[in-house]
Amino acid sequence: MLIPVAANASGNRQPETSSPAVISDSVAADPSGEWRLSTSLPAWIAGVTNIAGEYVFSRHWSAGLYMSYSGWNYFRQTQKFRVAEFRPEVRYWFGGNARGFFVEGHLAVISYNVALPSWNFRYQDRGGSHPALGGGIGAGFRCNLTGDGVWQGEASVGFGGYYLDYDRFENTGPQGRLVDSKKRGFFGIDHFTLSIVYSFSTHKR
Repeated sequence: MLIPVAANASGNRQPETSSPAVISDSVAADPSGEWRLSTSLPAWIAGVTNIAGEYVFSRHWSAGLYMSYSGWNYFRQTQKFRVAEFRPEVRYWFGGNARGFFVEGHLAVISYNVALPSWNFRYQDRGGSHPALGGGIGAGFRCNLTGDGVWQGEASVGFGGYYLDYDRFENTGPQGRLVDSKKRGFFGIDHFTLSIVYSFSTHKR
């Protein structure tokens, strides 16, 4: 077997030694076992409390649960966005380190009671006991906000389809007359988030 050699300054030829391979951070970092908590800022601006938990169970896969709640009127009886949402999801991370771009699939259960002053009707899931049922897909991006990766930022958007069974009331206040009940399907954007994320345990790089 031939061994590569190189001449030194004195003319003697010495065996060459190879440099150790450099492993990229994206390959070396294994996020498996990390837990994250996050909250979406646009929802808070709209007065909707929200929190999401997530567990990373492999380099490319994580599972999470998003919950939100809003149970009040906005300054008047004819203006409200009362919702309670329960949305589990599974994500696939392209980079293999639970950061960067991802796609996700989700299911959702959403109770709602919504109205605006300009609307003729107030919309509420029928009898307050028939929440919207459905699910969809989404995509997003997550990046580190701090060098150690404990704090992260995320943006995501999702699209879904839902079965709606709801009542329409005259939007004249809490005693608005029941006008009718309807059933229909909805297809469109079902969530948009700009979130701050906290990681329970970040592997040392």
